[in-house]
Amino acid sequence: MVVAVQTYWIKVEDIDVKLVFKHIKHLHIGVYPPRGEVRVSVPFGFQEEYVRQAVRSRLPWIYKHSERFQRAASQNMQKMVSGEFHYVWGRRCQLSVTEQPGHALVTLEDDRLDMRVPPGSTSDRVRHYLDAWYRTELKNAIPGVLRAWEPIVGARASDWGIRRMKTLWGSCNASSGRITINLELAKKHPESLDCVVVHELVHLLERGHGPRFKARMDRAMPDWRARQHRLSQSVSSPGLWTPS
Repeated sequence: MVVAVQTYWIKVEDIDVKLVFKHIKHLHIGVYPPRGEVRVSVPFGFQEEYVRQAVRSRLPWIYKHSERFQRAASQNMQKMVSGEFHYVWGRRCQLSVTEQPGHALVTLEDDRLDMRVPPGSTSDRVRHYLDAWYRTELKNAIPGVLRAWEPIVGARASDWGIRRMKTLWGSCNASSGRITINLELAKKHPESLDCVVVHELVHLLERGHGPRFKARMDRAMPDWRARQHRLSQSVSSPGLWTPS
């Protein structure tokens, strides 16, 4: 089925806003990665002035989330050179990059992230080496987190994987029992990984985010809302898994 939409841009205060008119019942305002684009889904027939009023009423929220995405985008555009700061398990660590023959090597000591890279490595190559190290960190951490929380939740993942996701911290396939974890979680405090894993395990039992889902989350991890909030406010956060 083809869904009819109409799209154009308006300016509200100092913000460019993309209007997307759809066959929907309610207006929805969203802020989206990677640069914090403001997009409003609008029911056909809504007058533009009503849309402007709705956007103005949400300006503090829009500014807050736009700035967060812009900070995340800036961090992703780092040059990967000595002196920059990168996050590892919630800690702000200073990067040191040294060229030396042989394979790339990444080590973490206190708040110093040391990288030994082959001579002539480009910034993209250095980023690739660091991402591979983050992936290894997550691979080492996830099995223990699953062992700790599966008995508490009462669900078991049949398999798991890691990939970079723009708008989700985690996802699951309830039919196969497989869960997927966002690579970016290696940069966050370990409590965030626990929260995402529990969230996806609960989804193996409850597909939606309704009262039964929240009740299971409350039983398994009573402070999950606080953890989710801290994760959503952290630097370089792609988004939330659940509606507010």
